[in-house]
Formats: sequence, C-alpha cells, structure tokens
Amino acid sequence: MGKELQLGEQSTQRGLTVKDSVTEHMELTPEILLKAILEGTGAGTWEWNLDTQEVIYNERWAQLLGYSLAELEPVSFQTWESLCHPSDLQEARNALASYLGGGSQKFECVIRMLHRDGDWRWIHTRGTLLTSQDDSGTRWLMGTHLDVTREKMSEHQLEQLSKSLPGIIYTFVLEPDGRYYFSYVSEKTWDFYGARAEECLDDPDNIFSLIHPEDLPRVHESIARSAETLEEWVCEYRVRARGTCYWLKGVSRPEKEPDGRIIWHGMTINIDIQKNLELELEQLSITDELTGLYNRRYMLRKLQESVAEGERYGATFSLISLDVDFFKAINDSYGHPTGDAVLIRFADIIASRTRKSDTVARTGGEEFIILMPKTGLAEAEQVAESLRLALQSERFVSDEGETFTVTFSAGVVNWSAEEQTLAVRDLLSACDQALYAAKRSGRNRIVANGNDD
Repeated sequence: MGKELQLGEQSTQRGLTVKDSVTEHMELTPEILLKAILEGTGAGTWEWNLDTQEVIYNERWAQLLGYSLAELEPVSFQTWESLCHPSDLQEARNALASYLGGGSQKFECVIRMLHRDGDWRWIHTRGTLLTSQDDSGTRWLMGTHLDVTREKMSEHQLEQLSKSLPGIIYTFVLEPDGRYYFSYVSEKTWDFYGARAEECLDDPDNIFSLIHPEDLPRVHESIARSAETLEEWVCEYRVRARGTCYWLKGVSRPEKEPDGRIIWHGMTINIDIQKNLELELEQLSITDELTGLYNRRYMLRKLQESVAEGERYGATFSLISLDVDFFKAINDSYGHPTGDAVLIRFADIIASRTRKSDTVARTGGEEFIILMPKTGLAEAEQVAESLRLALQSERFVSDEGETFTVTFSAGVVNWSAEEQTLAVRDLLSACDQALYAAKRSGRNRIVANGNDD
C-alpha cells in the first residue's frame, strides 16, 4: 500500500489521474499511458477529421509555439497553415498528399513554424490515418508535433563547419561481426572521391574501391590495428579518382561501445602537394645528382636492412665495389665535363646489366657499389666481369675529339647468415679490401673476398 500511494502521489503531481487500488499491482489504462508518454516527450498532438475538417489540438501543441490553446481559438486547419513558414508549407502539403495517395508509408516532415517571440522553430511532424469501424467510415489523421530546433541547429552548424574545413568529416563504424560502414560523411566526398555523400553512406566500398591497390591492404591493416589498440588512426594513402592519382591523409579517434562496436570520428584531407614535395625531397636526399643512382646514405640503409633480413630469415646477398681506374688522369687530360660523361655512361651500363631488385649507388667520386640480394659469390663475380668487359669495350670521345677507353677494378664479397655475421661496417671494409687487392694486382680486374680472380 505504501508503494501504491507513493506512485499515486507522483502521478498526480505529473497531472495524471490514477485510481488507487488495494491490489498489489496498479492498473494503468492505455489513455493514461499515452498521456504519460506525450508529457514525457514534450510532444504536441493534433487530430484532423478529413471529412468534416474538424481539428483538435492539445495544450502542449500551442505551448510549443509560445501560446495557450485559448489564445489560438477558434482553431482550424488554417491555424496550422498560418503559422507555417511559407517556404516549407508546400513541402508539407506534398508529404501529406503523398501519404494520403499511397505514395509513402507515413506522413512525416520537418518544417519551420512561427513562435510567438517572432523566431522560427523547427517542428518535426508525424501523422497516421485512422478510419472508424462503424458505418460512417470517418477518417481521422492524427499525429504529433515535436520541437527539434536544437537538433536542427546543431545539424546546420555541423554542415557549415564541414563546408569551411579543408577536408571530409566522417564517422566510421566497425561492427563486431566485421561489417563496416559510414554513419556520416560530409558533402566534400564529391571533391575528394568524386562520389556523393549518399553513395558513400549506402556503400562504404564506393570509397574503399578508389584507394590505390598497393595501399589498400595497408589501410585495412591500420584500421584493424587501431580497433585492437584503440589508438588514434592515422594513415596516408593514394586514391585513384577523376582520372588521376593523389595522396590523402585520414586521422580519427576510435571509441568502443558496450555492444562491441568501434566508432571513429575524424577527418580526411588532401596532402598531395605536401606528399609529393616530401617524396621529392626524400628522393633528392638519397639520389646522386650526377648519375641518378642512389647515394651512399641510401646504400648504407639498404645494407642495414639486408643484414637484418638475413639474420632473421637466413637470406644471403652479395656486394660489388667498383672504382674507375685512373679517373683523376681522365679529368686532368680531358676535363671534368668529359669525366662526368664517363661516370654517367658507366652508371647507365651498370643499370642496364643489373636486376630491378639490385641496388646501385654512387658512393664517392668514381666509386660505385652494387647490392645484389639472394645472390651467391660466383654469380656476383659473373655480373662484375660482364660489367668490366662492357666498360672496357666502350669508346669515349673528349671535347677535343680524342678517343679513349676506360676500365675499372672491383671487389666482391658475400654475406651469409650461415657462414658469418659481419656488421655493415665490417662488410664494407671487406669489400674495400677486395677492391684494393684488385688495384694492387694491376687494375682492370675483379677480386672476390681478397683473392685474385
């Protein structure tokens, strides 16, 4: 009885009429439940008799617009029309006609209505058609009005913000079963991907299918890693769209929901200019300006990677160090432009007789190194010998028309995890020692591991 009384008092305070009962449970009529729901949601109600044009509004309907119902008397369908924004009225009429004509499953629209204070409020209108079961067949269209001004203003502010920002704002969702989709994307998807926001919301692969095939696995891997660690997702990737290829960068923070879903909120920006400049600067930093080959810095990096890979997987590789014979004499006799031409031509010969997997670098004035992965000593010697014969048969012409030939000396070493664990510095030293042995033996020859070939 104590609980029943307390509940009855609370219901009375909320304007509900609840009959106390001596039974253990309180019976609530559908009318009371409906009134409680309406009061809780703050919705106004309206009822419109399509046959007699009678209209009934509740008090809350008038309060949404700053009035009391008595102030709007006598109420009619025209009462609603007079308060609607002229630009939205036709949209509402079209929605109503579509519903009554069977073109849509429900009557629903969001329109502006004039508040007593003079400002426009966004009102979400919903309605459904009921027909009496008696012989009269009277038709009533009944529904609710709900003030969604705050939500509409937030939506408008988000739209304006998305237009002013330099990238796409998005919300990306990953379900526990692996399904993924965008729950929100801003209109700039058209500028970035050539796809409309609606298309991206319908199917996320309208975006993912445009990512460069070489980058797509990395993008998926980075998403999976962010989902696992819940760390910020940052990824740079190329996109193929509008007949061109360009770089984008995505940044977002993940949140894990109680149901296991992970939601990222973030932004994607175009970094094509910056990325291309970065790649260009990086290329310049690892490239020899004269020959276009890699420089010593890059070769050292590749050697370190090769040693690490060899130690991990047991792979082998060979190294060839080449030095043009008597190069100073060439510069002194024919001039530096001719000496540069010799180096450029020698670089072309090396590039044409090595594999794409090989790394070729100019490491000094007339010094070159070739890194040959998965290559034994004998095979590397053969490559060095073919280069020696090719350069030896080449004819060079000075600016004065003099013809001359050029040779080189080379040292060859092999690295194998099974036989040795030389560090990069020791490996280069061993290769230099083999090169010096070739020089001491008369030049124009190849020495492998310090032994005369």
